[in-house]
Order: sequence, then structure tokens, then C-alpha cells
Amino acid sequence: MVKDSKTTKEKEKKESMALLWEEIKDSFKVFSEGELIEVTVLTVTRSRIWVDVAGVTLGFIPEREYSSNVKELKPGDKIMATVIALEDDQGYLVLSLKRAERERSLFSLKEKYDSGQTFPVKVVDANRGGLMVETCGVVGFLPVSQLAPIHYPKVGNDKEEILRRLQQFIGQTLNVKVINFDKSLNKLIFSEKAAISEIQEEKASQLKIGEKLTATVTGVVDFGLFVSLKDGLEGLVHISEVAWERVTDLKSRYKIGDKVEVMVLAIDRGKISLSLKRLLPDPWIEISKKYKVGDKIKGVVTRVTPFGAFVRINNEIDGLAHISELSDEKIIDPTAVVKTGQEYEFTIISIEPETHRIGLSLKKNPIIPQKTGS
Repeated sequence: MVKDSKTTKEKEKKESMALLWEEIKDSFKVFSEGELIEVTVLTVTRSRIWVDVAGVTLGFIPEREYSSNVKELKPGDKIMATVIALEDDQGYLVLSLKRAERERSLFSLKEKYDSGQTFPVKVVDANRGGLMVETCGVVGFLPVSQLAPIHYPKVGNDKEEILRRLQQFIGQTLNVKVINFDKSLNKLIFSEKAAISEIQEEKASQLKIGEKLTATVTGVVDFGLFVSLKDGLEGLVHISEVAWERVTDLKSRYKIGDKVEVMVLAIDRGKISLSLKRLLPDPWIEISKKYKVGDKIKGVVTRVTPFGAFVRINNEIDGLAHISELSDEKIIDPTAVVKTGQEYEFTIISIEPETHRIGLSLKKNPIIPQKTGS
């Protein structure tokens, strides 16, 4: 009987302890470093902010972990803080507002990344690769390739000039989208180009192929001209669309600010391709009327390559004298026969107006290819 009574009491004790734990277990919190928790402000000093942590322990936020809004805090305020140490040498929980703010900002950025939202960021620094931008205390990277066309430094490969132009954005605000977010790798990439792409595409879709526009040159690079159009649009005139003749040095012809007339050639996802030469008479249309195979003409060599020489005829079209047509003797180096800038008399051996090609020969008695069926 004694044994049964003892067993019963032990059982009742265990049940009472279980009931008591159920009542108070929520007040016992087990924290971990890096965890974001809610705390209540007790006092705010210059060096520490003392906080109540879930009513079970005291914690503090050292000055180095203050956030930007510390001056607004007052006793009783409930704030979110990140645990950075479970206890200091006196047993207090050590917390951070700065890291909590960063966590909230990263969460917000992740939501913006998932939704494709456009929002403003501030440029805080620049390097040759792009801009360092900040939003809500978090710094990310905006590559130069992701700048809006109007902000892209159109200076070719001049790295120092690229840096100088990018530095002009420091302190400015740009509208961007997040295009790469990886918290584990601390990777945050922004794009200004993506933020305006939908608007640009809509505006560009209003243009018509073949439409004539007045444009302003905004950049001169090796491969063409960047120009600004109406409604904030930008387009590119590729070097092959500048003139009917071969162009090698655009900077000697155009400068930033020049007004030009262009024709819309193509529109692809907001990218606008333009032409200058399509608004000019095509000299190749008259070539078959002006010249015929076998004619002797004078031309100036404009460029010598391993496979032959390019020749300017009447300062309006360019022909090609293949290396095999530069001499009656076999040669390996075209410069042994012709020099850039020199004028020679050539024989026309082929004319193809449709493909803008004219074949030339320096041979005394060149072989004239016969057309099929002639």
C-alpha cells in the first residue's frame, strides 16, 4: 500500500509539472546567434540601448550596432534586433539594430526581386565596371552594361573616360530593378536598363520602319553612332549604315551634339537600328549604267589586307582587288605591289550592284569572267 501511494504521488507530481510547463513554456525562449527577435526598449544612452527580451532576460545594443533611427527611440518602443552574442562577460544578450535593419532590407529586396518592382537607389561610388548603389542601408552593384541607354558612357574602350563619366552619377538617384539576388553569396545586382525596358519598348513600338527622324549624336564609337530620338528614345547607327562608301573614322565626321537625319531600319525589343545612308541616293544603282566589265578606271587604294586591296572609285564607291589580281606574278604580300593612298589604273572584272561589289584587277591582261549563258 505504501509503495502504491508513493507511486501515485510521483505520478501526480509529474502531471503537475507538465501542466505548469504548458502554462509557462512560451515565456522561456531559446535564442540563437543571427536570429531576428522583438525586444522592448528600456533606456537609450550614447553608448548602449538597454532592452527587455521577452520578459526573461536583459540585453543591450552597443553603439557600433546602432541603426540610423536611434534618435527616434524611446522607452517602451518595441523594435526588431538581431542576436549577435548569447551573452557577454556579464551574462547579457548582445544585439544589433544595424544587422536587423539589413535583414529587413534584404527581405524587402527579395520581395522586389520576386515581383520585378522598380524602385530608386542612390549612387555612392563608381569604378570602371559600373556603379555602387545603396538602398535602405544595403549596397549593391549596377554594371555599366545595365545602365539605361541615355546614361551609358559612349566612349568606346577609353577606360579612364568611362570612369570619369560614371563618377558624375555619384550622389544621384536612379530607378532600377533587382536582376540578381543571392543572399548566401552576398550578391546583389541592379539594372537601370531593365527598369525602363517596358516603357522603352512601348515607346519604340510607336515608331514605323522606314520613318524619317531628326536625331542628335550622343556618342561616337568605333562601331557606330549613338543618337537620341524623340520621347527619350535612343538608337544606333551602325558604321555600315553611315554612308554608301566604306567609312573607317567616324570621329573625323561626327561629334557629340551634331544633328542628323536618320531612317528607322529595325526595332527589336526596344532596340532601335537606324540608317543615315538610306536617306541618300544609292550610287550602286547607277554603277551598271556608268561602268561596264572591261573598263579601265583610276582608283585610290584605301586599305591593304593580306587578301587584297580596297580601292575608292570616283570618291563614291569601293571596289576590291584580290591579291590574285594585283600582279601577273604570284605574290604573297600585297604591299609589295600597292600602297595605301596611291592611285592606280585598274580594270573592272566584275560588277554586282545588288550586293554592292565591284571586282578590280591590276594585271596587264586580266581574265574577265564570263556570265553563265552569255
